[in-house]
Amino acid sequence: MSEKQNMLEGLRVIEFANFVAGPCCGRLLADWGADVIKIEPSFGDTMRVVGMQWCSPIDEDENPLFENENAGKKGMVIDANTPEGQKIIYDLVKGADVFLTNTRQKALVKSKLDYATLKEINPKIVYGHLLGYGEKGPAKDTPAFDYTAYFARGGVALGLMEKGTSPCNTAAAFGDHYAGMSLAAGILAAIHRRDKIGKGEKVNVALFHTAVFGMGLPVVSSQYGYEMPITRRRPPNPINTTFKTQDGEWIQVAFFQYEKWFPNFCNIVIERPDLIGGKFSTLKGGVANLDEFIPILEDIFIQKPSQEWIKRLSEAGIPFEKLQTPGEVLNDEQCWANDYLFKHTYENGHEGVLYNTPVLFEENGIKEFVRAPKLGEHTDETLKQIGYTKEQIDELKAKKVILQK
Repeated sequence: MSEKQNMLEGLRVIEFANFVAGPCCGRLLADWGADVIKIEPSFGDTMRVVGMQWCSPIDEDENPLFENENAGKKGMVIDANTPEGQKIIYDLVKGADVFLTNTRQKALVKSKLDYATLKEINPKIVYGHLLGYGEKGPAKDTPAFDYTAYFARGGVALGLMEKGTSPCNTAAAFGDHYAGMSLAAGILAAIHRRDKIGKGEKVNVALFHTAVFGMGLPVVSSQYGYEMPITRRRPPNPINTTFKTQDGEWIQVAFFQYEKWFPNFCNIVIERPDLIGGKFSTLKGGVANLDEFIPILEDIFIQKPSQEWIKRLSEAGIPFEKLQTPGEVLNDEQCWANDYLFKHTYENGHEGVLYNTPVLFEENGIKEFVRAPKLGEHTDETLKQIGYTKEQIDELKAKKVILQK
């Protein structure tokens, strides 16, 4: 493998994580060149089987949602609830840089895989823990997913809904990916510190905290009277909202330089030069007259198809976008021009589209895609690397402590 494909060459990560938020952090580190060893129980990571909920295949040879979070890793199956399984993980930790998990703290203590235990085995270990609600407080042991800790409790779901309607059925794994990215950043900061002072660190990221951080503007503004959910008919200013077009599409306008852009908006976009200089032409006037101006604009936008508004807004130099479905994103030429998406041929011969993780490097480029591990695929290989003999491996298999498919 060339130097360009090894940003984190030599970094060994032990991943004891499930579903999305923890594993996507491991995927990021693997993409950047780390050697990531994923430990699963005999029944496998939940992400191997849940894809059917989103119309995705879950076959061993084609499982795109599992690939999304686990590409580039090596896979082991270890029963962490046995003394022999714990010893294997301890032996892996001795030579590792990072231990990554999103297992709840109580379960980690029970399995003797908590930070206090592992730092005694390897004082230089960086322990990355993805939590639901944080280490303290009444919710610290509450089961969490991004649906609950991120969207619901974090204010995101109500922040996205149209006031007076029902909350949206949220986009799965949305918050998980932001939390995983944050944990990857924290892990690398801790490694930088460790390399300077020779001591490990525990890095905590919570889904709930990630939501509070992401919703920082409305959370802080709420103490001054700004309340969410809001309605698109009462936006910060009357042009800074969404408009439905003749063909049923929606256009989002980002009108943040109101007085500067207003003349072009009136002349080129809506063809209403008579509004220039009137009561809607200043930000103060627009905000004061939201209830009058927005219905006027809605009546104008509904008269023409989206492509006409795209043409006019582009000509006027006003920031906007047509709202896209995920399926439209799949075919967005901007994604393909920048390698955000790529085509992958599965072992069964089917070709599908997957995404690259969202950090690109000019000099190092994008690491060549390596498929996610099959269940227990690298168990024997990894144990041999850390000194286990064939006889020891066979005995562990006989006791069902490990699995190699």
